[in-house]
Amino acid sequence: MNSTGTAPKAAIFDMDGVVTRTARLHAAAWKETLDAFLRDHTREGTPQPPFDEHAEYLACIDGKPREEGIRSFLLARGMTAAPGEQESLAQRKDLVFTRLLRKHGIETYSSTLALIKAMREHAMKTAVVTSSRHGRAILHAAGIAGLFDACLDGMDLAQLGLPGKPDAAMFLAAADLLGIAPALGVIIEDAAAGVTAGRRGCFGLVIGIDRGGNAQALRRAGADLILPDLDGFGINALEEAFRQQAEARAWRIEQEGFDAGRERQMESLFSIGNGYLGVRAAFDCPAPGSQADMFIAGVYDRKQDALPYSEIEFLSPNRDALLHAELVPIPFPFRVSVALANTALDLSSSGRDLRRVLDLHAGVLHAEVVHETPEGRCTLIRTRRCASLVDIHLLLQDIVAAPQNHALAPSISPSLEEPDLAAHHPHLVLVERGTAPDAEWVRYRTRASEIEICIASQSRRSEHALQRLIAVYTSRDTEDPKAAALGHLQSLATCDFDMLLASHTKAWAEFWTRADIRVPGHPDVEQALRFHSYHLRLPAGDDGRTSVGARGLTGRAYEGHVFWDTEIFMLPFHLHVDPPRARSLLLYRHHTLDGARRHAVELGCRGACYAWESTDNGRNVTPKSILLRSSGKEIPIFTGEQQIHVTADVAYAVWRYWEATGDEEFLTGAGAEILYETARFWQSRISRGARHCHIRGVVGPDEYHYGVNDNAYTNWMARFNLERAAWLARERGDNLAEAEDWKGIAQSLYVPAPNEAGVIEQFEGFFALEDYALPGEDRFKAPLSRLFDWDRINRVKLIKQADVLMLPLLFPDAFTDAEVAANYRYYEPLTDHGSSLSPPVHAAIAARIGLAEDAQRYWRQSLWLDLSNAMNNSMLGMHLGAMGATWQALVFGLLGVRFRDAGPTSAQNTASHLMPGWDSVALRLCWRGRWHALRVPGANELES
Repeated sequence: MNSTGTAPKAAIFDMDGVVTRTARLHAAAWKETLDAFLRDHTREGTPQPPFDEHAEYLACIDGKPREEGIRSFLLARGMTAAPGEQESLAQRKDLVFTRLLRKHGIETYSSTLALIKAMREHAMKTAVVTSSRHGRAILHAAGIAGLFDACLDGMDLAQLGLPGKPDAAMFLAAADLLGIAPALGVIIEDAAAGVTAGRRGCFGLVIGIDRGGNAQALRRAGADLILPDLDGFGINALEEAFRQQAEARAWRIEQEGFDAGRERQMESLFSIGNGYLGVRAAFDCPAPGSQADMFIAGVYDRKQDALPYSEIEFLSPNRDALLHAELVPIPFPFRVSVALANTALDLSSSGRDLRRVLDLHAGVLHAEVVHETPEGRCTLIRTRRCASLVDIHLLLQDIVAAPQNHALAPSISPSLEEPDLAAHHPHLVLVERGTAPDAEWVRYRTRASEIEICIASQSRRSEHALQRLIAVYTSRDTEDPKAAALGHLQSLATCDFDMLLASHTKAWAEFWTRADIRVPGHPDVEQALRFHSYHLRLPAGDDGRTSVGARGLTGRAYEGHVFWDTEIFMLPFHLHVDPPRARSLLLYRHHTLDGARRHAVELGCRGACYAWESTDNGRNVTPKSILLRSSGKEIPIFTGEQQIHVTADVAYAVWRYWEATGDEEFLTGAGAEILYETARFWQSRISRGARHCHIRGVVGPDEYHYGVNDNAYTNWMARFNLERAAWLARERGDNLAEAEDWKGIAQSLYVPAPNEAGVIEQFEGFFALEDYALPGEDRFKAPLSRLFDWDRINRVKLIKQADVLMLPLLFPDAFTDAEVAANYRYYEPLTDHGSSLSPPVHAAIAARIGLAEDAQRYWRQSLWLDLSNAMNNSMLGMHLGAMGATWQALVFGLLGVRFRDAGPTSAQNTASHLMPGWDSVALRLCWRGRWHALRVPGANELES
């Protein structure tokens, strides 16, 4: 991933054709050398045409090391050289170049030198990079060596063992010599190979200089800006171009290069989706080991033992009686094969220069890779894909295979066939596969739940290109998914591909008018915030029968189960950015109320108890144990029966939704039924004592402690649930006898109060537990070692995540700042943040009490969690709860936003909480049907 700044710190120049007028001398030297070679080599008695010092020089040689240029030229001509002949040609070219240089002398570009001098006056560092072995000598002879802080030429290239352009190694080495991050550097090049190198190095701005009709090649190579010359292009223009490019990149997530060890992480990060389905970002020709999955919301099946739970190391046993226990990974719909001369191009063996770009603003994934055959033939494959936000059953894909140095025509063959269905997608049985000209379809059925899935594809072909429309339906949508999918494609037969894509991008643009958060001057922060908002939007659909699992539709972790994460951490984002989507998420809880009632009966209670882990019908699918893959050791899981606070979490979300929207229809309908049934659960779950009611034998948000009594968080939430159910029942005249009992229980429920030091005891007896020395290196990691030692950890003062500290986040007006500070200072050192949900909560609380350094540190950790793979498990899907919590930490913590009758307001001391250097933060929030623009100034702006 790359981050960007707003002002360049250094510039790296190519020499030949940019700084010095030596490019034409190089071209002339190559012509003289290669023409002599060509005269000695005929093909079947036919003389070879002479070397074209313009077209062939630019296409094959410009910007590359000598040997690479010769190899590229020979390949393009379909020729070979005898052993040692390439080196001989390279040496001969050097001699010719030296002679021409002495004859004609060295000329420079005055416009380039003027820009370099201006840069140095503005404290920008400069470097020159050239593949020419004469680089330093030319600079000294021209009297301009002193204009550069660093120089790398062809001699350095050989001595350091660096690959030449289009590899980024030389530019990255120059950036290192200058002491700058590539994102803060500018590359100025005239060769396509050099522009490609700048792009691969993730430099902040890559400028292509076109002094000879090379603009198209420079543009294809990825130049951000193409100029005929640098005349009139001064510092102001440079900084503006850099700023604009930084702004543009803040809407993109980019990956350069293929790393098999990180590929599954990249497939999660670059996923696409539309609420109905999500597709991981495997390349269109998937690499071996790729987890090329599609997920459809609501499609679950019986648990498969071999698939992981929350970590690769964790397996969970088969819950045979549960037919809807695990989200079903479905075969990749974008699979294609590309062949050259009947030989398939394989990403793992012939692919290089892989680049992915996720356009967050448009919701489109772009990818490209160069395939190089053993003979040296290079073919660029460029693709893009999206899951239509307008037509949720539609996927769009196009692919172009462009020969780079050969004339062979690549073939592109799309396929919906999964080569190894049993191994990769064990939940599915193949029912049918059919084909027609430029069309195919495939039908699957889940083994236990018997859900039918149909994927149909229709292709449109042109030279070196293919466009695909892919339709997806299940028997959850219609009785005949095949007829629906094929009929949908037929209805789109006359639709223009670009028109369908444009309607999709327009829908994303409309989303961003509500969801975007601006932090001027900090595009890296904006980029990460947009990445979070993008992923929060992907799995959130309009089907009230489905919700959002902990990892959404981006990976297999947690088996696609829905937790409290959705209501407590994700829903506030939707509530204030897209309220109808928040309503849909709550309708899922109403849809699964029967499952919650059943779970309450299983626990010996009345009413409805929402499952800690839920799928499509609300049944409790939480595993009772997990198995360690490496040792087979079994570890008990208590959350399924004891982590009952999720029930009150749902009720809390129902109430907050009504407060924010005023949606009376929802509150008096589905909302009322949820509040009443959950109140009945607490009514039957509490233990009545002489003075108080108690809730015993639970697990709070801190999952290291099980079987505890009177967990502060659980009791606070249960009291809120009972109070709001009682109020609504009295207002409506419903169940008045029950309402009085609910009110009475809420009043007598034991809720731990702050002690003399202001600290709330997390649960009965927590203060008396053993102390635990928590090594710093054990924080912010998946808690494997603590889970192995679960029984001992239950007896010590070690916390997995925010527990008591959740209360001032959810009830900000119920505590004084002094009480919040006392609890933060007590519990923060005891917390190992083994859950990704913990750091953003701590950020919000630290901001409230003025601990700016803590707030900023925790918030940064949360913001970059998945982009940096901080917990080393992003390959199994994005941490959506943490993303929602990061949004809350910014809005409710750092910005101090509170909602009053008139709308949102920000705390007066907010500026001191913001990150150093932030001038302001601007966003829009919805409150009771109205949109409010909020702009919060930072300390810098207030001081000025």
